[in-house]
Amino acid sequence: MLCCVGLIGGMAVGQSLGGPWTYIAPVAGFGIGLVADMKFMKGMHKMGNQRDSESRVEKITEPARRPEEEASTVQRQVPHMTP
Repeated sequence: MLCCVGLIGGMAVGQSLGGPWTYIAPVAGFGIGLVADMKFMKGMHKMGNQRDSESRVEKITEPARRPEEEASTVQRQVPHMTP
């Protein structure tokens, strides 16, 4: 997104300066915007990874059920059949 802003800004600057700057300024603006986009997105991805790892830690640290509790719930769920 910033590369488009750089391209348009470079075109405006290049048109005002004239000569070879008509071609040089848009390319330079696009390049600077592209580098800024990449740095910005790299930072955004790092922040996303930190949020993911925090949620994973919360899921892992949930208290585990004791075997007695699991056995009691299994017994309640399975009906006893009498002959």
